[in-house]
Amino acid sequence: MKSSETGQLTQKAVLTRQRILDTALQLFATKGYDQTTMREIAAAAGCSLGLTYRYFVSKEDLVLELYRWLVVQLEEQVSLLPAASIADRFHRLMQALLVVMTPHRLTLVALSGAALNPLSRAGIFGAEGAEVRRRAQASYHVLVSRARDAPRASQVDDLATLLYGLQLALVLFWLQDLSTQAHQTEELLRFVHDLLGRLRPLLRLPWAAQLVTRFVQIVGPLLGQGEQPAQTRDRDET
Repeated sequence: MKSSETGQLTQKAVLTRQRILDTALQLFATKGYDQTTMREIAAAAGCSLGLTYRYFVSKEDLVLELYRWLVVQLEEQVSLLPAASIADRFHRLMQALLVVMTPHRLTLVALSGAALNPLSRAGIFGAEGAEVRRRAQASYHVLVSRARDAPRASQVDDLATLLYGLQLALVLFWLQDLSTQAHQTEELLRFVHDLLGRLRPLLRLPWAAQLVTRFVQIVGPLLGQGEQPAQTRDRDET
């Protein structure tokens, strides 16, 4: 169900919808995504199967709702970042995002197979996730453009895409990190912070800027660079 539709629900319906979502995410974490059925979700949430389908027509829709919630958290955290370097802002953002995601870590682990499946509607890189990717790209554009060491305008989009891809890679590492209190992830975040700080001045050099542009041209389409909002695509196609 789209957010615009959610806004039209009664308070009771909003609570019921949220209960179904929370129940599904908990079942995914404890039982596994593939092993969980819509019937089991409905029963555990205390709802009829028909009512559950009224709000979410499939398990994939439940996963997509989680993605939408996560990108809202990303947008909110970016808006709270202090004026600082790109490296500092990205480091603070990743720390905040991991705190937000920690309660859902087992769910995200259970969903990782579907999330990385390009043929699944629940795939983060699939067509259904396009709006989430576009909003994430926009958030990273804000992170880069409002940094104290923001590059020239022509490089902002490239860096935004690069950081978005780095976020996804770091989250994947974190999901697999079994070290005490995710110590290895903390070490990796510090390493990435130092690396970004050292590499940022190199963007003034033409060869370095060209390498970044070339890399982003390869991976950018996968991460949603250049994707238009659905309304714009519809308008362009008419």
